[in-house]
Amino acid sequence: MRYGVRDRMIAYRRAFNYGPNKAPAGAITNKNFHRQLVGFMVAVAQYFRDLQVSEVIRGGPLLNQRPFGSAATVQRLGLDLRYALDRSTYGNIFALTLEVGHYLGSILQLLDTPDIKKAFDANTKWDVIEVVSNRYLGGTAEPSQRAKMAESGRRILKFIADNDFETATDPLLFQNELRPIGPHAEAWLAAYRTTPEGQRYPGVSKALSSTLGRQKALPV
Repeated sequence: MRYGVRDRMIAYRRAFNYGPNKAPAGAITNKNFHRQLVGFMVAVAQYFRDLQVSEVIRGGPLLNQRPFGSAATVQRLGLDLRYALDRSTYGNIFALTLEVGHYLGSILQLLDTPDIKKAFDANTKWDVIEVVSNRYLGGTAEPSQRAKMAESGRRILKFIADNDFETATDPLLFQNELRPIGPHAEAWLAAYRTTPEGQRYPGVSKALSSTLGRQKALPV
């Protein structure tokens, strides 16, 4: 691999503000990534919860054709998250991403082979990772939750990168575009709540109020 561990850790710090390494002097660091990501997840979750509520309280055929949830918050947070990622992922990030992606894909494919899984009495590659971590690396950090967060987070970040979040988009069209990632946002939040840093998660309503700068959640 052309890029070593230090290069990858610096890239994680620059793009996501994760990891112990410091970014080089003068580098643009995406310091608000985690806050913006959680904010986007809760905005999508709240949007579809509002839609579910609307199915109960709407009463006429015309109202039944209108989306109840507001797309403005989702669009605003999505734009902010996309802009911050675009601003901080300059330089060698793209080449490093491709290299690490191929490397990670090869590792996961290797761990999913029948003989490796049989050697560790595992059913899936994630079971292999858990066994190896517990046996040789001093413990594991919620592999099931992290795997779900990685899968759903990747799909949602790809959606953000491919969507322009135009204000004039028809609400029904936006709702249909957003619908495939709604379950992923809920799944990400459900897994996040069980991680050490997510145990202080206050819930969708309070988290969204905090993201939008409110001191207290609005009464419901």
